[in-house]
Amino acid sequence: MRLAAVDIGSNTVHALVADVLRGKLEEVAHYVEMPELGARVAKTGEIGARAKAAIRALRSVVAQARRHNIDVLIGGATQAVREARDGAEFARAAGEAIGTPVHVISPHREAELSFQGVASRHAVRREWAMIDLGGGSTEVAIGRGKEMVRWTSLPIGSGVLAGAHLSDPPKPDERARLRKAALRELIQAPDGEVERLVATGGTAANLPLVLTRRNPPTVLTTAGLLTCEARLDGRRAAEVAGTIGLPAQRVKAMRAGIEVLLLFLDWYGLAVLQISHEGLRHGMLLAYLERGNDWWR
Repeated sequence: MRLAAVDIGSNTVHALVADVLRGKLEEVAHYVEMPELGARVAKTGEIGARAKAAIRALRSVVAQARRHNIDVLIGGATQAVREARDGAEFARAAGEAIGTPVHVISPHREAELSFQGVASRHAVRREWAMIDLGGGSTEVAIGRGKEMVRWTSLPIGSGVLAGAHLSDPPKPDERARLRKAALRELIQAPDGEVERLVATGGTAANLPLVLTRRNPPTVLTTAGLLTCEARLDGRRAAEVAGTIGLPAQRVKAMRAGIEVLLLFLDWYGLAVLQISHEGLRHGMLLAYLERGNDWWR
């Protein structure tokens, strides 16, 4: 069976295509666009005219996914759509545009799905922590093996933080203010004596490419994160983007995301961050295999 999951986040619209082989997922293809709904919702409280660009992006990634002869397509939306006054209306329009319902996923269910996706590869027996760093929020879960035992959703996302605090390129005093703002929310993160910290989401997945595009690392140290910060901050985002082969919008979001990841390493007293390419969309598909069309509940 070949499945596809599409999710509408605060920065991005992603589509994942995967085959189901002996009950496990094997990734076939992955497509992404960056309509950046989160900054608009943070500023105005609604999606408004940005809906057209987001639905264009959605149609684009779904059209690419359908070229792989998928059997099932499922759709979800997270923080930006949850928070927008017109989020329910937008989700209905998005579902009509792609021919499958787009469900607005609750914060708790988003944490569960992301955890399920990450745990499929990174779970350890003792306590470990997952960070799903998105554009508008960050879901944090403490796991024991493949069981999620504590969680929270924090209103710190890379896109929203970058838009609120950082110029292009950022100034040192702006980074200090961003850290202070993020730390105010981080104190709500679940406590735990964790032996592993695993990050998923666009910032986490792309930061290794800033260090090297040939055999990018699967872990990032504090020193590696600071190297990424220096490389991303040195010039305007459009110039950096041309050098590292990522969109300028992604560069801007990653600048803020680095600060959040550094704070989480300090919070849990660790020096190494594991990078997961599994996450929400993998969790969506695994939940579909378990629950069918009730995957999102």
